[in-house]
Amino acid sequence: MKKIVLHLLILISPLFAYPQVNEWTPEQQAEFQKQMEDFKVQLNKQMELLHDSLQQMQSQLKEGQGQSFDSLEWNAGIPEVPEMPAVPEMFGDDFSHMEIYAGDDSTEVRIGKWKMTVEEGYGDDRVRFYKDENCCDEEVLEEDLKNIQTKFLLFDIGLNNYFAEGLSSNFPSPYQSLEPNPGKSWVVNLHLFNQRINLIEHRLWFTYGVFFEFNSYKYNNEDVMIPRIDSVALESSEVSLKKNKLAATYVGIPIMLRFETKPGDLNRSFHIAAGGFGEYLIGSHTKTKSTSNDKVKQHDDFNLNRFRYGVTGRIGYGWASLFVNYSLSELFESGTGPVLYPASAGLALEF
Repeated sequence: MKKIVLHLLILISPLFAYPQVNEWTPEQQAEFQKQMEDFKVQLNKQMELLHDSLQQMQSQLKEGQGQSFDSLEWNAGIPEVPEMPAVPEMFGDDFSHMEIYAGDDSTEVRIGKWKMTVEEGYGDDRVRFYKDENCCDEEVLEEDLKNIQTKFLLFDIGLNNYFAEGLSSNFPSPYQSLEPNPGKSWVVNLHLFNQRINLIEHRLWFTYGVFFEFNSYKYNNEDVMIPRIDSVALESSEVSLKKNKLAATYVGIPIMLRFETKPGDLNRSFHIAAGGFGEYLIGSHTKTKSTSNDKVKQHDDFNLNRFRYGVTGRIGYGWASLFVNYSLSELFESGTGPVLYPASAGLALEF
């Protein structure tokens, strides 16, 4: 059985090398067409010989001569395969690693990581076709390493807060009402793209990108920020509130150095990154919801600092990381309100 499978695989192997005709000149196409016609004639002859051999094997089996199968004379030869100017990308670069092995009890054909084995047993033969992940790691690794890698639409989600000087949560009077609820204040970062540039042996990377940051600060009191004035001030709501928040949206650029432990396999690599970011305020508003479900939204900058910068860090494994952002610039414009520094932390996903 293994001899039949081996010869069949050799006969059909040119099909995996079907050329990319659109890249050939007309002369190359005509020459290849002629070679394929010749190959077709030879293949038909060999298939006739194969048919005769199979009939001979069937006759021997009927006559009880199954033990002579391995000594059966094989008449089918192998036609000359026309020379291919190009190898296709059906199996990618794996096609260049094609190997055929025929042992005493099995036949194995490998094209890169794809492997087919035929194992002879007592009565039935076993055929397996699978992808061997442990094969050719070094070759594939060398081919996959790129000096520039780009990912799109990455996603971060975490908790928001801000602190007074010295990371204190004790705000000066009359700004005690600005203390947010840290368990209900969220930040969502949407990275339009993130690009990595190899610096040292695909372990140390320079990364940058563009992202939108959506901040939501929720309060447990009924003091609402007053819009369209030159300083930060609050006033008590005339109705009882069950929701009170400040939302601010920024567009920013992160710049970091990133270290990977497994070059070429970033999905299974431990990594750590550190750097900074710069942001610009593109919109903000307050939103309140009364106990009777009446909603009020006020759009204004509320004296928020339009330009913001800070430090950022990440640590993780594969596509999941923990991130921390800390602003070195104040939340509000200098002289308009309390001195507060935003911070956020959460989970970053890098599929």
